[in-house]
Amino acid sequence: MTAEALLADIGGTNVRLATLTADGRIANVESWLTALYPDFGSAVRAYAELTGLALPVRAASVCAAGPVMGERIDLTNCSWNVSRSGIAEATGAAAVALVNDFAAVAHAVPGLGAGDLMQIGGDAPLDGAPKVALGPGTGLGVASVVPDGRGGWVAAPGEGGHVDLAATNDREIAVVYQLLREFGRVSVERVLSGPGLETLYLALASLDGVTMNAKPIAHDIAKAAFSKSDPVAVEAVALFTGWLGSVAGNLALTLGARGGVYIAGGIVAQWGDKFDAALFRRRFEAKGRMKSFLAPIPCYVVTAKDLAFRGLAAIVS
Repeated sequence: MTAEALLADIGGTNVRLATLTADGRIANVESWLTALYPDFGSAVRAYAELTGLALPVRAASVCAAGPVMGERIDLTNCSWNVSRSGIAEATGAAAVALVNDFAAVAHAVPGLGAGDLMQIGGDAPLDGAPKVALGPGTGLGVASVVPDGRGGWVAAPGEGGHVDLAATNDREIAVVYQLLREFGRVSVERVLSGPGLETLYLALASLDGVTMNAKPIAHDIAKAAFSKSDPVAVEAVALFTGWLGSVAGNLALTLGARGGVYIAGGIVAQWGDKFDAALFRRRFEAKGRMKSFLAPIPCYVVTAKDLAFRGLAAIVS
């Protein structure tokens, strides 16, 4: 099989691979645990063998969960180290793009349509205004996209998931204090991620003197919360949702994101209609005298499954 380009989205838990065909289609999507492979090259070789991909490819467009440091990304939540030279060696590509995973997401955001989104409050996005994307998954990704003045967009990646977590009420103060005692510092990602939901649950259980027989798993916490079978899980999911709204509001204020706030990542979309959109929106707008600035800004849950691949395709084309 001849492909125009190889696309790869490397996260803390999974590596997702796809091919970009000559007519612009994203095809042959595979998702594998990164832990099954010692490095990126091993995963590419396994993918080529499975799909019949002919190497070398013309181009490779790769994103990974970590900051780009010169020519490489040392993944935040994975042992892989990914470099442009390593990608070129693994794929044979003469043209190599390597970006932060949420930079890829940001590249895709301007092209999203109504069928890719579920709106949570606000009005229509302001044309030509900055947009911001954030996404809780294995970690918390954050990136923005701003107009380039020529009718296009420029992605601005960052490491916003690692800023300090702010408490807004007594219960949150108690949780943050509990986490400070354990970790020494509490970042936003510490609670707004899959492992973060587990951390929240453990902190609440400790505060309330609840004894557990096993370590909580994020999926099980959400399931117990939505069935209301576990009060600690119910509160953990509510805290997660409220803090996500608060952080999203902070980003909208910081970046002037009147073009909209886009929630990606693997958690909120999976929750579907169980996600407490009203709580999220209340906390998003709860910024005192800046409420009037935030109230018109639309927030969206991104339901598209191939968001990073769309961004990677846009980068390589």
